[in-house]
Amino acid sequence: MLIMGILFITILNTLSITVADPDLWGNLAFGRLFWESGRFPYQDVYSYVPTLNPWICHEWLTGVIFYPLYKETGALGLQFIRYLISILTVVLIYLTARKRGADLLGAAVALFITIGFLGIGYSPVRAQVFTYCFFALTLYLLEKVRRTGRWHVMFVIPIIMIIWCNLHGGFVAGLGLIALYLLGEFLSRHSFLPYLWILLLSGIATLVNPYGLKYWAHILYAVTIMPKKEISEWVSILQLFGTGSSVEFFYYSLIIVIFLLLIWWGKWRDITAGLVLSVTLYVGLSHTRHMVFFLILTGAYMPVLLTPYIQRVMSWSLVIDLQHRLGKKIPAFLSIVLISYGAYNFLCSTPWTLRIPSKPQGDNNWVYYPVAAINFIKDQSLSGNLIIFYDWGEYALWRLYPQCRVAIDGRYEVYPETVRKEYFDFFFVRENWERFLKHYPPDMLLIKTPSKIYSLIQKEPDWRQVFADSGSALFLHQDRQ
Repeated sequence: MLIMGILFITILNTLSITVADPDLWGNLAFGRLFWESGRFPYQDVYSYVPTLNPWICHEWLTGVIFYPLYKETGALGLQFIRYLISILTVVLIYLTARKRGADLLGAAVALFITIGFLGIGYSPVRAQVFTYCFFALTLYLLEKVRRTGRWHVMFVIPIIMIIWCNLHGGFVAGLGLIALYLLGEFLSRHSFLPYLWILLLSGIATLVNPYGLKYWAHILYAVTIMPKKEISEWVSILQLFGTGSSVEFFYYSLIIVIFLLLIWWGKWRDITAGLVLSVTLYVGLSHTRHMVFFLILTGAYMPVLLTPYIQRVMSWSLVIDLQHRLGKKIPAFLSIVLISYGAYNFLCSTPWTLRIPSKPQGDNNWVYYPVAAINFIKDQSLSGNLIIFYDWGEYALWRLYPQCRVAIDGRYEVYPETVRKEYFDFFFVRENWERFLKHYPPDMLLIKTPSKIYSLIQKEPDWRQVFADSGSALFLHQDRQ
C-alpha cells in the first residue's frame, strides 16, 4: 500500500507543471464561438489570410467542454479534468499489466520507469490528454479479450470511438492499435475475426462527426503528407540530442534499452505485443509526440517481464536479511516521509492554477506569451490584421477576437500549404521572406525579441515599434500612424 502511495504522489508531482499550452487557447476560442454564436462554426473567422473551407477542427468537442468549464471555474476545472484523466490512464495501464500476469510490485516498478509519459503528454492542459487515456482504455479492453475470450467486451470500443474522434484526431491511434492486434492474432494463428469486426465498426463510428467524410480526408492528409517540420513535437527524437531536450532523448533511450534487454533475456514470444511495440517505437522515434504511445505500452507490457527478476531479487539472502534488520516500521516511516514531502512539494507548485508566463524563462524560452503587448493592443484600442509569432497565435485570437484577426496560428491544418510556407519563410527569414508581407499585408506585427526577423523589421521604414519588452515587440505599419 505504501508503494502505491509513493507512486500516486510521484504521479501528482510529475503533473505539477501548469504552464498553459498554446493549443488550449484555440480550444477555448472555438468553444466560445460555438456557445455564443448559437451555431456550429464551419467557416474560420479568426484569420485574415486564406483558410480551408470548411474549417475542420478535430478538437471541437474539447473546446465545447473546456470553454464553459473555464468560464465558470477558471483554471480549477481544467486542471481537475487533467489530473482525473491522468490518474485514470495510469490505473488502466496498471490493470492491463496485472491482466497480463504481472504482480503488484512489477507493475509498480514499470510505472515508475515509464511515468515520464505524464510529464510529456499530460503536463499541459490540451486535447491530447483524451487520446492517451482512450488509447490506454482500448489497450486494456483488447488485452482483456485476449486473456478471457469474452468478445462482447470489445463492442464498447465503437462507442468510445464516437466520443474520441470528436475530442481529438488522435483516434487514429486507437484504430491503428486494433489493426495491429488483428494482424498479430492472425500471425499467431489465433481467432482474429472479432478484431476485424470491431475495427470495421469502429471505423464506421468515426463518421459520427459534424464533418462526415470530409473529416477523414482532413485526418488522412494531416497524418500522412502534410509537412510539419516547423512544429517541434513532430521532430524525430534523434534531433533532440545536443539540444535543450537532451534529457528527454536519454530518457527514451534508456527505456528502449531496458525493454530490449528484458525481451532478450526473457525470450519473449508474444507476436501481437511485439508487433504493437515495434510499430509504436518506430512512430515514436519518427515523431517525439508519439513516444507517449510507446511508453504507455511499455508500462503495460514490461511488468510481466520484470516480475520474475524482481521476485528473484527479493529472494536473495542479502535482501531478506535487510528486510529482517529494518523490520516494517523503518520502511513505513521512510515511505511516509517521502509521501509527505511529495505532497508538500505538490501543493507548493500551485497545481490548480494555469500559469501564463509573460517573458522568457531560462532555456525554456518558447513557453511564454506576449501578455503585456496584447494588453497594450487592447488598452490602445488598436485593431486590424495582425501577424504574430506562430506559438502565440491562438492566445491572440482568444484575447483579441474580434478586435484583431491573425495571420497564421497554431491551428496548423486550417491553412493551405502555400500560405503556411510563406509565413514560415517570413519568420525564419528564408529566401523571399518579404513575400508574405506583400501577399497578406498586416496592420501590425507582434514578434519575438531578440530574433533575426526583429532586427530586420527594425530597419524597415514602413514599420514603427510602439511597444517592446524582454520577450516581444509590437510594430505598427506607417499607414496606421
